[in-house]
Amino acid sequence: MTVPAAQESMFDHTNPLDRHCLLDSGNISEIKDQVSQHLWSHRMCVAQGKPLQSRLYGVFFGNAALFDLHYGAEVEIDAGDIANYYLIRITLQGSGLITLGRRSASMNAGSLTISSPSERSVIRIGRDCRNLILRIDRLALERHLQRLLERPVKQALVFDLQAQADAAGPAAVRETLDYLCRLYRHPAIDGVTQTLADGFSDYLLTLLLTQLPHNYSDALLADRRQPLPLHVRRARDYIESHLDETISLADLAEHCGVSVRTLQNGFTQFLKQSPSDYVRNQRLALVHAALEQARAGDSVTDILLRHGIASFGHFATHYRRRYGCLPSDTLRQNRH
Repeated sequence: MTVPAAQESMFDHTNPLDRHCLLDSGNISEIKDQVSQHLWSHRMCVAQGKPLQSRLYGVFFGNAALFDLHYGAEVEIDAGDIANYYLIRITLQGSGLITLGRRSASMNAGSLTISSPSERSVIRIGRDCRNLILRIDRLALERHLQRLLERPVKQALVFDLQAQADAAGPAAVRETLDYLCRLYRHPAIDGVTQTLADGFSDYLLTLLLTQLPHNYSDALLADRRQPLPLHVRRARDYIESHLDETISLADLAEHCGVSVRTLQNGFTQFLKQSPSDYVRNQRLALVHAALEQARAGDSVTDILLRHGIASFGHFATHYRRRYGCLPSDTLRQNRH
């Protein structure tokens, strides 16, 4: 069956944003300056003796921008902490490797990788590697998350470094970026895209937060099931703000102005778990992230104590059930 031209993916086109060229150069200084200006400040190292011919295309809308970047040579990019942006990257061709803190992921054609702020980012790119990169303003995304949760965000928003490309959520992100490429490819609708620019970025904020995995995904899912009673919401917010402290059920009920039984029944009905299970599950997620991002010299004991955990053996049992390994295995794996 032949697919009509209007329905073909822009990702199959040589340059999906070719009407919006920002850079076409073989000068390393110019390339570094332009990429730093539009994406992020960085240091760039080109493989010795290799010719360089880089092309950057881009469009800007609301709190977001979309780029098509091809360096044309083997390069290593040390971007440090990309503090102001989240970068959602679809690899269109070629391959590379991205390292964020102690986590690493391969970039291959069709893969979707996400860079979150607060950790050093190093990207090694092959000669043929080309990426479509969605740049999202950090503050805008975090504020949008707070609106969806209807409460302050206490921990930094951190996405999984790599999302399963053929899962429903990442597929929705890919189709949306494909659609944006289609819109910006046609000169006749330039005025339309400018008018809708803010709407595009607002939609993308919701799409990314609800369709890509991150450390607030479970909380968003619970909130979308049904509205929470005030005492359950208060208890949940208190727990998430005091995870490094001992939290007793009696003190939690008193804080919310209800009986222990009412609090237990509320969690069971609306969050499908007991208050104690909720505390443990939140700590599991925080400890897992801390082990993946541990500083040199940190031990498992240091990290557990830092997160208010005193019963190591009991916690390790629950950690193995959730992640399939012991906390020490996670720490060892990320150090290797």
